[in-house]
Amino acid sequence: PEKYYSKLTPLIRQTNQIKEDTLRLVSLFRLEHNEHLAMDDSWPRDTASNAIESCQLQFPELIIDNHISIDAQGFYNEQLVQLALVTLITNSAQAGAKHVKLLCEEGDKQSLNIIVHDDGSGFNQDILDGLTDTTKAEGTGLGLSFVEMICQAHHSSGQQGHLIISNSKAGAMASLFLP
Repeated sequence: PEKYYSKLTPLIRQTNQIKEDTLRLVSLFRLEHNEHLAMDDSWPRDTASNAIESCQLQFPELIIDNHISIDAQGFYNEQLVQLALVTLITNSAQAGAKHVKLLCEEGDKQSLNIIVHDDGSGFNQDILDGLTDTTKAEGTGLGLSFVEMICQAHHSSGQQGHLIISNSKAGAMASLFLP
């Protein structure tokens, strides 16, 4: 019933944040200990949709558009890439973005670039230069490092995944390259 929304919404947000933080910690542990990560054929549009659904609970006022083609396909660990997208969307929301777009570019040999583009203020120059990971007071400041580790866990045909961050005229961009 609607009369409970105001009391349940903060609880749902906090519970969702605890779930995402726990998944990040378990993933970091696995990545650090080089545990085998299951890779499989995956569809970026579905991965992005799941990340968007998770983020909309946390940030209901944020507009998130999934512009990834239904035909896009890749070979990656879907849970990790979803966590990376949730982390990037969360960063966008915490940086004041009102609108986030998710895009995907397919390369040769099934490589993917999944792009998160927001209308926020963009990355601080110190972050772009690699001097610091964060300028915000909330959170751990490990979000971009976490996303980079996820990208690097993906490798194929002599290529290793990586994260590219940049600013555009309309905000910040983060591109996950997954070979």
